[in-house]
Formats: sequence, structure tokens, C-alpha cells
Amino acid sequence: MVAEWGRRAPSLDVAPLQVIGRLLRWAEHGQRAIRDALQPLGLSYGDFDVLNTLRRRDDPDGTNPRDLARSSLVTSGAMTARLDRLVEAGLVARANDPSDRRAVLVRLTDRGERLATEALEAVLAADEELLAPLDDAQREQLAALLKTALAPHETD
Repeated sequence: MVAEWGRRAPSLDVAPLQVIGRLLRWAEHGQRAIRDALQPLGLSYGDFDVLNTLRRRDDPDGTNPRDLARSSLVTSGAMTARLDRLVEAGLVARANDPSDRRAVLVRLTDRGERLATEALEAVLAADEELLAPLDDAQREQLAALLKTALAPHETD
């Protein structure tokens, strides 16, 4: 593609395509690998994200759904739909917040904990396969470069 543009429009600087195009293709491969890893477990990436956010946070009383939505960058309505699905599947449970009777907290069930663990292992295996061509030093370098490139675009 770059060579073709070089012939078609030699004055056009298409060098960014070499990076961005490859990043987009790599992201597609990564998304497909993660989707394929989660599919046998009956989970979407959104479900996986909720389960492993709860697992990672390890809040003893549970986590406020608003905090889950914020960490997942989804609307509260989208989070409610995810939680409804996960409650129906017996993977998470809702309970009243003891400090605010108008609020609820969400926590993993034992089954949800087991599935979250299994799903994380499957996703990490898919990630490892995607990164297999890189040695540890290259992975660290790539992570640092991506962090630098993303920093001006992140809104936290």
C-alpha cells in the first residue's frame, strides 16, 4: 500500500500508514482471538470485563454498578443490561448497600469467580499467542511506546 501510494502520489507522506495500519490489523487479530477464547465459555468481552473487574477489585461488600460502568467506559444503562444478564446466569449477585439503602452493590458468586478465573486464563493465553513473535524486551519496548503514543489521547 505504501509503495503504491509512493507511485501514485510521491509527494504524499504515507509513512503513518505503516504504523497505524498495522496497529489496526493487530487489534483486529487481538479482538478476534479474545472473542474466540471467550466464546466457549459463553461470555462476551463486556461480560468478561465485568466479571474480572469485580474479581480484581475484590471489594468484600461488593462494587457499586456506577463504578463498574465508569471503569468499563459504558453508560449506566449498558451496565445494567450486562448485570441483568450476569445475574440471570448466576455469575453475579446484587445486594443492598449497607451504607446507602437506595443503592446496590454487585459481587461475584462462587460460580462467577470460577468462570472469571477460567476466562482470564483463556484471554491471557490468547494474548500470549498474539505476542509470541516478540521477546520480553520487545514487549516492554512496545508497551512503553504505546503508552507514550496513547497518553495525549487518554481522558481520565
